[in-house]
Amino acid sequence: MNQPAGQPQWVTIERYYHPTDAHIAAGRVESEGIPVFLHGINHASANFWLANALGGIQLQVPAEFAATARSALQESREIASEYAERCPQCGSNDVGVASNSWKIAFFAVHLLSVPVPWRKERRHCTTCGAEWETRE
Repeated sequence: MNQPAGQPQWVTIERYYHPTDAHIAAGRVESEGIPVFLHGINHASANFWLANALGGIQLQVPAEFAATARSALQESREIASEYAERCPQCGSNDVGVASNSWKIAFFAVHLLSVPVPWRKERRHCTTCGAEWETRE
C-alpha cells in the first residue's frame, strides 16, 4: 500500500502483550517529543486472547524517529534494572515471591469465612535458591 504524500510512514519498534506495559512505553517515547501510535491497544483492552492472536500491541512511531525511540526505551530498561530487587547472596535480579500466606488467607476466607490479615513477605532467588524476608 502506498503512503499518501506528506504522511509519515509508521514503523513498529516493539510489541507488548499487556496494555499497561504498552502505555508505559508509549509515555516514555512521547516524553521525548515523538508521536506514538499503539496499534491493537483496543483489542488488547477488550479481549486479551484476541490481542495475543493478533501479535500483541504494536508500539509504532514515524520511521524517522525509530532510532531515537528505541534508544529511549533501552535507557528506561537500564534505569529499571538498576532499581530491581536483587538477591542478597548472589546479586541476581531473577527474584520472585516465595510466600504461601496467600494460600492460607484464601482457604481461611473461603472455607471458614474468616479473613486472615497475616502475611509474611518472603522472596526467592531463582538463580541460587536463596530465600529471605522483605519485612522485619
